Amino acid sequence: MPAPTRTDLALQAGAETLACDLITAPGCGAVSTLFLHGAGQSTRQRQWPLRETLAQHGHASAAIDFSGHGDSSALLPNSLAKRLDEAQAALDRLCDDGAARTVVGVSMSGEIAMRLACRPGNRIGHVVTIVGAVYDGAAFALPFGPDFSAALRRPGSWRDAESLRMIRQYPGRITLVRALEDKVIPAEVADLIRENAHAASACRIVDLPGIDHRVSERSAQDEHLRRSLAELIAG
Repeated sequence: MPAPTRTDLALQAGAETLACDLITAPGCGAVSTLFLHGAGQSTRQRQWPLRETLAQHGHASAAIDFSGHGDSSALLPNSLAKRLDEAQAALDRLCDDGAARTVVGVSMSGEIAMRLACRPGNRIGHVVTIVGAVYDGAAFALPFGPDFSAALRRPGSWRDAESLRMIRQYPGRITLVRALEDKVIPAEVADLIRENAHAASACRIVDLPGIDHRVSERSAQDEHLRRSLAELIAG
């Protein structure tokens, strides 16, 4: 099978210039899957092995470095709201608009993926979260920093996530990948999403035993896990 190919691009999103890329392979259709990386030191590079495997399953994908990460600019303060705007720009400009789309949100970007999916005009038929987080609605617009951190420290603040209310109207498919050794994202997050997914055509939780929050790093080294995740995203 021919090796997947990566095309590096730049995308303007507001004041920021975002590094992005497309990964495809012979036989893939148009780009219809968008990957969104997590927080901390994460970049789109962490998903390259998984996305190459996905391309071998016939699914081309796009990904960005959020501003302040990887090769993207960092001109203005960041927030979850700003990241949603950047993800929307990527979806609009990098993904085919003629077919149902898939969005994959890792860790922090579970919240972003859900919000994107809940915008009907985005035509997202499948939302996938991998150790996905949700956030207190009061923290969503706050710039990352002391006030944002203080909002997150409120015990159980994520139970007040606005995205949990939004997801009640989402009619597509939902896949929630949960790592059973995850010490970062409470297991209850996936349960709450499923409980609120009243309109979803299907909502499944897939548990990964013996794996902690670092699913992306583990999948890069574990071909079986990588293929399993690709099948979940493609299915």
